[in-house]
Amino acid sequence: MNDLDDMPLMLPQAPRRPEPPVPVPLPDIAQQRLSSENFESRPGETDEGEGRLAQVPPTLTTPAKNDLPRELTLLDAEMQQAQELLASEPTVFGLPSLFGHPLVGLVMLGMGGILGLFLFNQVSTAIIAIQALSGPMWYAAWGVFGLLSFLVLYSVSRLIVLYLKLRRNKQLRLRGLEELERRTRLRWLINAKRHEAYEQLTNYLLEYPASTDRDRKRLARVGLAGDSLYAVMKTRDQLMDKDRWPDSQSWFVAFRETFQQKLDDAARERIKYWSRRAAFATAVSPNALADTGMTLYFSFAMIADLCTIYNLRAGRLGTMVLLTRVFFNSYAAGQINEMEGMASDQLQQFVEPHLPASEVFLGKVFGKLGAKASAGAVNYLLISRLGKYAAKVLRPVSHV
Repeated sequence: MNDLDDMPLMLPQAPRRPEPPVPVPLPDIAQQRLSSENFESRPGETDEGEGRLAQVPPTLTTPAKNDLPRELTLLDAEMQQAQELLASEPTVFGLPSLFGHPLVGLVMLGMGGILGLFLFNQVSTAIIAIQALSGPMWYAAWGVFGLLSFLVLYSVSRLIVLYLKLRRNKQLRLRGLEELERRTRLRWLINAKRHEAYEQLTNYLLEYPASTDRDRKRLARVGLAGDSLYAVMKTRDQLMDKDRWPDSQSWFVAFRETFQQKLDDAARERIKYWSRRAAFATAVSPNALADTGMTLYFSFAMIADLCTIYNLRAGRLGTMVLLTRVFFNSYAAGQINEMEGMASDQLQQFVEPHLPASEVFLGKVFGKLGAKASAGAVNYLLISRLGKYAAKVLRPVSHV
């Protein structure tokens, strides 16, 4: 007989559900809790409940709704650093904009007050002198006075209206992009800032007004017409073609060296135009009031023309610096006229000993012309420096 027949029959067994482990009884916490007699609290600590110390510091405050977690502190620093590197703001004595704004505001108000007092004095003197005239001279004097007042008010009104229409310039620094790539480790932040700068300049190109006849006539009045305007529009079309540029860095360089350079050339010619007119007008003006009024007119008219060329207005700090320079130049022009007599007397005293008695009159003429020429040269330099600074703060991309 086979041995297998003697073995018991083994049927398949269903898997049994494992029995849960026997729970271990937990110790009675209430019985094992230490009483307050077993320890002493440290100074300044209080109990919570029956023999328990305070678990939360009493100085802990609930975070506010807009509070950022501590993990974002480094990111905030990177974002602020990127914004400071890309933004280009005019500096005043090397001070940051936090102190620059109040300082420039005070200087602007001070120069405006000094100019106002000077104008009030000169206008009062001019009105008294005009009232002393009679006949045709009275009408001619009032006509010149009214024309000068109209020119000043017209230039100021034109600049204000233009400022309200134009978009504020957010000047970019290409060197800031390069510096940002070296300083930060966040590649997405670099790409985001580069894309933001590209979008800003692209919108500027699209908004530049040169499509209609009205826009072209307005640009022609500020010297941007003919071949110059054609070159500007051609470079704009090339910049709008994205396939022409291998990367964004070359596009930024091309924007500054082609499109913006054309605008800089037109602005430079306009600055020379107004500087020459200011030099000639102040050289032949009869008194300090005429010098001050014409300097105000030429300054505001030049700034309006530069805003038209760049199709932008300066920022808040740049505007305050421009107004401060305009007020100073106008006040200086009036003071230079007051000093013309002193300079004429000094030149006459220098020339008369070297001339015969019959040529003393030529010495007087030479002294007067020399003083007028000096006054015109000084005003030329002041207006030219004002125009160069205005072009500097109006450029879409900074040169530094």
